[in-house]
Amino acid sequence: MERAEIVDPDTGEVLDDGLVVYFAAPKSFTTEPVLELHTHSSRAIIASVLHSLSRISGCRPAEPGEFTRRAFESGRLDLTQVEGLKDLIDAETSVQRKLALRAAGGAMRKKYDELRERIIYCQAMVEAIIDFGEGEEIEDGVWEKTQAKVSELRNEIQSHLQDGRRGEILRNGIRLAIFGPPNAGKSSLLNFLAQREAAIVTPLPGTTRDVLEISLDIGGMP
Repeated sequence: MERAEIVDPDTGEVLDDGLVVYFAAPKSFTTEPVLELHTHSSRAIIASVLHSLSRISGCRPAEPGEFTRRAFESGRLDLTQVEGLKDLIDAETSVQRKLALRAAGGAMRKKYDELRERIIYCQAMVEAIIDFGEGEEIEDGVWEKTQAKVSELRNEIQSHLQDGRRGEILRNGIRLAIFGPPNAGKSSLLNFLAQREAAIVTPLPGTTRDVLEISLDIGGMP
């Protein structure tokens, strides 16, 4: 990391005084050589820097998700980490952030890899029994032990899949509708939940005629 003046490549005009960070391959996010320019957040500075970069041959804006795609294609991330990274970017609550961070860090991959290894082990035991049978080459009770391991695996996978869509609910949030007769207190309840005046409250019935939507974070649940 170096402090440097960022200048226009054609005119030599100083655009900003910022930081330059170079990541040599394969130590970058995408495993490719990467150069980062850290500028001040002024719109004028950002526009000037981008305009100058656009005039350099081979330089173009990255497509949405391109850095993540390149990281996946290079093997830096697997699909579970890519999904976790997307969830982390979209996270609006602390619970969403914690779950997404675990997935982006490879927690789901480790779990699935462990299940895969156990499945392969059981498959190998069954194939060995089919090929050789329980005798001198294979100790007694292998079939029963393998059956018990397969049963344990099946129960674990079923439990993982039948979680009441908890992961989906935490990821996408809970959508609730407040409805009822006029002057039942719907707007007051909405304002209480929002902790602000999101809806107009008056004694006159039918004051709120439009559909109102708000996003809430209740104990980390979106």
